[in-house]
Formats: sequence, structure tokens, C-alpha cells
Amino acid sequence: MPYVIDGNNLIGFSPDIEYDAPDSRIRLIDLIKKYQSVKKNNIILVFDGEPENGPHYQKYSNKFRIIYPNYGESADEVIKKLLNEFSTLNDVMVITSDRELKQYAKDKGAKVINSIEFYHEVKRFAKFYKKKKMSDKRINIKLSEKEVDNWLKIFNKD
Repeated sequence: MPYVIDGNNLIGFSPDIEYDAPDSRIRLIDLIKKYQSVKKNNIILVFDGEPENGPHYQKYSNKFRIIYPNYGESADEVIKKLLNEFSTLNDVMVITSDRELKQYAKDKGAKVINSIEFYHEVKRFAKFYKKKKMSDKRINIKLSEKEVDNWLKIFNKD
């Protein structure tokens, strides 16, 4: 299921990300990347304004990209254009709390989640991601060559 996210709107409803902080977008992108790595959904994150030292389109993976509107265009306009590109919207999720954009998405047939609800879901998955990473560090299942040789000696004895 593709997710189309109104990035600045999501930051505005995030209780622990300051809207005007210089790293607010970076913090949100980091959270969304963790969420996407667990959920595996296609994510299109759309921010208002100019990108910070980067292109207007950034592709992190085949399933995660960020779009910044061209000069004079808003994120809402970009999101509406994106929604018009989908052949069917019944499996598209739009994340925003903007009333007009929510109504537009619903009228087109997309599903809508309020930004604050989605943020709490993302935070839950970020905790899961952190626990998984910690678990992966503790459980080192890779064997060194020396360990492999020792096990081969033990099991190859006649």
C-alpha cells in the first residue's frame, strides 16, 4: 500500500519535533525510513519549500522517495497531482491533517490518516526497529574462519 505523506503537516503535529528546528526534516526522514524498513510500504514524502542542499526529488530506495515542490507550488498541489497519477486509489494512504487535502483524497477514493495518529504509529515502529537492531547486535550469528575451522575439526573426527 503506497503512503503519500504531507511532510510539513506531519512535523507540525509531531509532539517531539520542533517545526522550526533546523533538523526537523532530517529527524522526520530518519523516523520514516525506520518505519518503512519494517513495514516495507512504498512511501512518498512531500515537503513544502525548498530542499536543504539537495535536489527537488530524492530517492532513498525503490520504495522511499522525497519530493519538494517546484518554486511557487505547494506540497498540497504536488500531492493532488500524485493522487491523479494512480490508476486506483483504494489502496493509497494519504497522511495529512489538512482538511482540504483530506477531503480531496477521500473524494478520489484514497484512505486518509490524521498526521498525529500516523506519527504515533511511526514511533511505535521506531521502537520496534531499535529493539530489532539491538537484538541483531547481541546475537552475532556470523562465525569467524577460525570458529568454522574448529567446528569442522570437531565434527569431521572419525
